[in-house]
Amino acid sequence: MRHLDPSILPSGAAGAQAQAQVGTEVIRRLAAQRDLERFFELAAAEAARVLHADGAALIERDGPSHLRYRFFQGLPEDYRRLAAGYRFEISDGTAGQALRCGEPVFTADYPASDHAMPDFVRCGLRANLIVPVGPLDDRRGVIAVAWFERAPAHEPDAEQLAVVAMVADLMYWALHRQHLEHSLQQQARHDPLTGLPNRRYLLGQLDTMLRQQSPQAPLAVAWLDLDGFKPVNDLHGHEQGDAVLGMFAERLRGAVRENDFVARLGGDEFAAVFAEVHGEQELHALLDRLSERLNRPYRLRSGIAVECPASIGAAWAGAASLDAEALLRDADRAMYLAKGRHRPGQAAWRVFAVPPPRLGADAHAELPGQLELHYQPVFDLDRRRVVRLESLARLRRDAQLLAPAEFLGQLDRRQHRQLLHGVLDASLHQLAQWELQGMGGLCVSVNVEPHSLGEPDLAQRVAERLQRHGLHPSRLTLEILERGELLSREAALRQLTLLRAMGVRLAIDDLGAGHSSLLRLRSLPIDEIKLDQAFVRDIARNLQDIAFVRSVRELAHGLHVELVAEGAENAEILEILRALGIRQVQGWGVARAVPARELPQLLARLRHWRPVRVGSALALAYTWHLNLDSHILGLLHNAPEHLRAFRPGEALPADLDLALRELPAARDLYRQQRVLLADMARHHDLDLRLPMRRYRQLGERVRELLALAARMGPDPA
Repeated sequence: MRHLDPSILPSGAAGAQAQAQVGTEVIRRLAAQRDLERFFELAAAEAARVLHADGAALIERDGPSHLRYRFFQGLPEDYRRLAAGYRFEISDGTAGQALRCGEPVFTADYPASDHAMPDFVRCGLRANLIVPVGPLDDRRGVIAVAWFERAPAHEPDAEQLAVVAMVADLMYWALHRQHLEHSLQQQARHDPLTGLPNRRYLLGQLDTMLRQQSPQAPLAVAWLDLDGFKPVNDLHGHEQGDAVLGMFAERLRGAVRENDFVARLGGDEFAAVFAEVHGEQELHALLDRLSERLNRPYRLRSGIAVECPASIGAAWAGAASLDAEALLRDADRAMYLAKGRHRPGQAAWRVFAVPPPRLGADAHAELPGQLELHYQPVFDLDRRRVVRLESLARLRRDAQLLAPAEFLGQLDRRQHRQLLHGVLDASLHQLAQWELQGMGGLCVSVNVEPHSLGEPDLAQRVAERLQRHGLHPSRLTLEILERGELLSREAALRQLTLLRAMGVRLAIDDLGAGHSSLLRLRSLPIDEIKLDQAFVRDIARNLQDIAFVRSVRELAHGLHVELVAEGAENAEILEILRALGIRQVQGWGVARAVPARELPQLLARLRHWRPVRVGSALALAYTWHLNLDSHILGLLHNAPEHLRAFRPGEALPADLDLALRELPAARDLYRQQRVLLADMARHHDLDLRLPMRRYRQLGERVRELLALAARMGPDPA
């Protein structure tokens, strides 16, 4: 065995000669080859040809201490059978010797070598040349050129070594490219913290599974949300919070079956797809298993045990599950019904809809119940008047009145179409009746599933109904759920454009609940966006949501569209929304949905509506401070000469002062902000980048303390 001088490796004339020996055609074919195995076959065949050898193999690093055969070309059958999957320690054999010394190693008499491996001697290996693949700090393995029929007459000369070295270099870059592609693909499809597939990967996988599911055993989806996770981050730090998410992911992996699929949706939200479910009883058993595994305490590094039980919502796939986004949305709705229903030793779960029924000959008959409409106002807080009424479908079955969550999952595509046009007809008819009764000026909105925009005659049918009832198109708003890529399809955009051209108002419903693309949102012909209630209903407790809601308000302003905040369920939320400058709201804090016969009384009550002060000092202080900071930072960026500093003795605004009296640490930080602001106002002509960064950091810390105090309860001290 001989270590070859690395100075004879390809450079200058030797490298040029090597390239000439290999040939431009081979170089071109290697450069164009994307399949790694075929790449090695071409490279190995060329190396063996130039050295008059029998074949070659790629021996790759397998972890820090082992090597394994990956590819081989032109080797005897016994050797190929042995090499297939062969793994050995990195210190063994001539391959290990070449990696340790970092130089090519030629062994003229392999059986007599101190580093010979008996298995390969028995297969007839007579001589080999080992060349490391990759630079010193990134060795990927070796190329082993082998002689079996007869030993070489002499050791490889400089030109031959240059050929093999060039092949090794080409192999390294091919391996490096494959590694980068794999890493990018992994990053695009997986969550880096837990290693679970991400939302994007889940949606693609779920679409495939929906197409392949069995009618006898359809799939089901569970949406999981950790309750009490934010306090873990706030009290113990984000590192401990990440550890809890990692433990949760491991428990989730272990709680599902081998053919099921789990993913992290983002934050503390996860999903599980049950590939086959044989009826309601099996689904309940699967959800019970998840609850049992995920409801146990999590022990932090400090030894403290924290409770983060999972709220779980599930939804069946079936005829009504038109796409992955729709199914996830149904599971999300069920999860919110499960929120707050934990019992000792058991996590809460709810199922969005009953198992899909076996449909017979009457599958496309009438709706499974009598359609009724209830109406919920969209209310303008500034002008204190009803902007329009959203039509909400109900189905009457005997004495029961079913909400959409209780019947939508049982409808097939044709029944969904029937429901849309039934609600549209009934809403416009009712609007015309109110007009005759002297209740003029009212407008209605109707919910539209995005797949309905695929109907080529939708705009025409809407126009015919408006004309039949003698109503101007602007009296109708169509609220469209933003799901996946459906709204980007040509047929959908055509219908939206036709509807908008005739004067019908268009709104994107439940913004934030799906996987919205801002680029797509910008290109849609819309008049309004409705912020999903998930970001509003807990805003008084989770004050960080205030910043998100404010950013959506800015987004709506930038798009020149109206913004409606759903989920305004009480006076405290209404007060926060008013402080954010959001005018239009919808929720129980203003009015619940009522049948048409009760609407006159509801409208009369709302004509006398007045805002109620509820003393939500922390939330209002957070909102006021966020608005003020944004205004000041905008001035500092754009017109610092117009900045007015607070005078040292000037009183704090009442809402902020009330909250900060109970938070000395936050009050001190805010005082530091005021001092810094006064200094920047005096020296506005200097470079303010560093003090602006400090000002922003102080403000963020003030709001963190306010948010933490809001979650801790009424006694923040």
